[in-house]
Amino acid sequence: MKEILIFEIKENIRSRWVFIYSGLLVLVMMVLSFFGDQNGIRLLVSIMNLTLIVIPLFSITFSGMSFLESMPFAEVLLSKSVSRTALFFGKYFGITISLSLGLVCGLGVPGVIFFIHDPKFLFLFLELLTFGIFLTAIFVAIAFFISSFIRRGEIILTTSLLVWLYFFIFFDALVFIFSLYLGDYPIEIPSLIIILLNPIDLIRILLILQTSSSALLGFSGALLLKQLGLVGVSLITVLFLSLWVIIPLMISFKRFQKRNF
Repeated sequence: MKEILIFEIKENIRSRWVFIYSGLLVLVMMVLSFFGDQNGIRLLVSIMNLTLIVIPLFSITFSGMSFLESMPFAEVLLSKSVSRTALFFGKYFGITISLSLGLVCGLGVPGVIFFIHDPKFLFLFLELLTFGIFLTAIFVAIAFFISSFIRRGEIILTTSLLVWLYFFIFFDALVFIFSLYLGDYPIEIPSLIIILLNPIDLIRILLILQTSSSALLGFSGALLLKQLGLVGVSLITVLFLSLWVIIPLMISFKRFQKRNF
């Protein structure tokens, strides 16, 4: 698996998409720093909001197409006695590490420079960077899940965009509608369970809870804070983010094991 992983990282770097991804993040940081205020809170929240858009979108689309395009080469490798387990996980970790390196270089380095003189905001930024890597692993796993069921590139791309739109735009609206029409019933626990099914929302809520901008949380964040508190939100976030990596990855791996080449 080590050889597959190293090969995948080299291929992703050679394709220049990682550099484009990193350059886009650097550009975002430069633009946002120009509009940031003196205490850094506006800059930090703006970076969070935009990176929670860019990271899932790029990760799911890039990984889905990469998985599909590698299948002819995977057939050659499997004929050379490379195991399916080594091939699958080598490719997964290769893509995840490549995108994480792009994230660290494009977002992490400029961010540390911006926040180095303020330990509080530096800690929150490093927390955002850590969860950004977590989010990368999640959406690469989701992309593998989609690609394990679909074999046409245009459908993979369309499905990936729809999944991203659901998580980022439609999810909070659905939670709000659910609470609005069933407000006369005890829906706190069902609503809480629904909120836990969105990794982007979980990360956004946890980070904003640690700033003075908690008014930006919206309905889902307020409900989660009321039910669990800050420590509970932190623990449940890590748990469910881990499940968002493991479950799609294991399902797609089982599909890959049964795939006919």
